[in-house]
Amino acid sequence: MKFKYYILIIVCQFFIVKNIIAQCNGYEELCGKKYNEVAYLTTHNAYNAGEENFQLPNQTYGISQQLNDGVRGLMIDVYDEDGVPTVYHGFTFLGTVPLVDNLTEIKNFLLDSPHEIVTIILECYTTADLIEQAIDEAGLSDFLYEKMPNSDWATLGEMMNTGKRLVIFTDENDAGADQNWYHYVWDYAVETHYSVHDTVEFVCDYNRGNAANDLFIFNHFITDAVLGVGQAEQAEIANANPFFMNRINECQTIHNKFPNFITVDFYEIGNALEVVNTLNGVMTTAVDILQNEMVGIFPNPANSEVIIEGIDSGFDYLIYDTSGKVQQNGFAAQNVIRIIALPKGIYFLNIHSASDMYSLKMVKR
Repeated sequence: MKFKYYILIIVCQFFIVKNIIAQCNGYEELCGKKYNEVAYLTTHNAYNAGEENFQLPNQTYGISQQLNDGVRGLMIDVYDEDGVPTVYHGFTFLGTVPLVDNLTEIKNFLLDSPHEIVTIILECYTTADLIEQAIDEAGLSDFLYEKMPNSDWATLGEMMNTGKRLVIFTDENDAGADQNWYHYVWDYAVETHYSVHDTVEFVCDYNRGNAANDLFIFNHFITDAVLGVGQAEQAEIANANPFFMNRINECQTIHNKFPNFITVDFYEIGNALEVVNTLNGVMTTAVDILQNEMVGIFPNPANSEVIIEGIDSGFDYLIYDTSGKVQQNGFAAQNVIRIIALPKGIYFLNIHSASDMYSLKMVKR
């Protein structure tokens, strides 16, 4: 009996490990897809966050929180300040941080999340050698993925298994012979226009890059015409469905090209993560959901509690994080759910009423 007991434990552990390894960027379905066949929620000027005391921000939360909320692509501007790669948006008085600080946040996330693939797209005003020094200092060198010439992109599963889970692109074509990880972005990607100041200005025309390139940067953010400042009130419109998904569908129809980097300001506003999941053909949860415009959350974002509007009686609920893990569950007798114990971030609330199921996005701040 003792021998059989040990065999049972080993078998159980095997299945647990197999289940964990089967996840790539949160979903088993993505493991077999090549890197260029997957969509990634991407933040424009990812570092330029109000939470990090940057003035005139493009994002609310810093890079660590973005990654925890499901962002997998980060656009970062880097300048040379007396030999130190430094991150800021145009003017140092609006806020700066050494690049190594941002890279260390990314390294910590990759260590804590062994099944996730992250991409950095650099707008570079410094050299490849200084970027490499910052990468080495942050301890990221072992994570760097290299796309070899005339080869296919690896699948997410292959990248996960090899540990090469960080892809870096740059708009400066100055990589040395031994810096194959430093990919000149316009050799690999094409983009839509990024200088848009109102939703009516969105077009599907290509901007930089060759239309034949493997990757598609789908710029979908609205900035101030003078300083390129993010506009949260415009993100309320641009990031919401059906507007967001309709624009993507229109551009896919025109170009017959899959959008990879869905690039937004204020990613937590609207439906950006749902759009990415739709493109990837994955569900946030494993159950079929009924969407109903009459059911809503107030306030949203919220700090301590939310009220569910549009349901007359109490209901059971589950709150999932962006990886699909249940963070809270219970019964709401008065249509009020206390969320004060949840860490800040993006969540999905599944409601099971007497007759229906609903799925709603919720932001805790």
